Amino acid sequence: MTKINNTFDVEKHIHSRALKHEAANIHSKVYPGLATIELNVTELCNRTCSFCPRHDPEVYPNQKLFMDLKLVEKLTDELISSDWKGDIHITGFGEPHTHPLLIDIVTILRRHQGLSIEITTNGDRIVDSHPELAMCLWDAGLDLLTVDCYDGEDQYNTRHTVLEVIGPHKKWRLRQHYDTGNTQELILQYGFNNRGGTMGGEGIQNACYLPFYKAFIDWNGSVNLCCNDWHREAGSFGNILDSSFSEIWTSERMNRVRASLGKGIRKGVCANCNIVGTKFSKASYEILLPSL
Repeated sequence: MTKINNTFDVEKHIHSRALKHEAANIHSKVYPGLATIELNVTELCNRTCSFCPRHDPEVYPNQKLFMDLKLVEKLTDELISSDWKGDIHITGFGEPHTHPLLIDIVTILRRHQGLSIEITTNGDRIVDSHPELAMCLWDAGLDLLTVDCYDGEDQYNTRHTVLEVIGPHKKWRLRQHYDTGNTQELILQYGFNNRGGTMGGEGIQNACYLPFYKAFIDWNGSVNLCCNDWHREAGSFGNILDSSFSEIWTSERMNRVRASLGKGIRKGVCANCNIVGTKFSKASYEILLPSL
């Protein structure tokens, strides 16, 4: 097949994220600095990619754990009642399409018209075996479908053709993250980080803006430090089923971590992490820093 010239570009991706950050209400009185909420809706994945902690079940086991719709409803209600708007990323540590109620999750979130909803998927079910699901997700209110292609150019081109047919006027993109099995080479080639040290390598010591602009909500409602803390070493900062999300986001404990990271001091799991963390979102950092 002839290769389609639509290569995923890391710098363009960072630029698009920066634009999304600018569009979010980071000056919210309820959620200051917040631009993105990432939802880990499932702990189940149908793949074991070489560059993912799931490559070894001893490192990260597969589990049939799914986010409850009541949790999604509570979060959505809180966001609707606030002055916040921004990005919702449905991705996390598992494969979203394994959640049996993924369409319902998008439908609930769409009740808040100020959200931009994105799903990142390996595409095995949503594009390959049941492409009608992609249309159902768009109809439910999905704004952007990001599909990772791991199996080579033929898969990429086939999926491009399918998506052109089913969603010619919808927002979608394909990422060519071909899994060659060479973990360190792939990390360098695609700009992956070491997932808080889970994938090896040394950490770096510099400021990190992630907890200033991005929240990570686990399948059980726990608000965790970061999407890179796969083993939850930093612990939970609270659970949105027990407390309001805004209280957790602005909590003293969360701010202590931000104060440390703002000074370039990485402790605990952050000490092993090699993500740069300052490529964008400085505005969120500057909003929260004076209160730390």
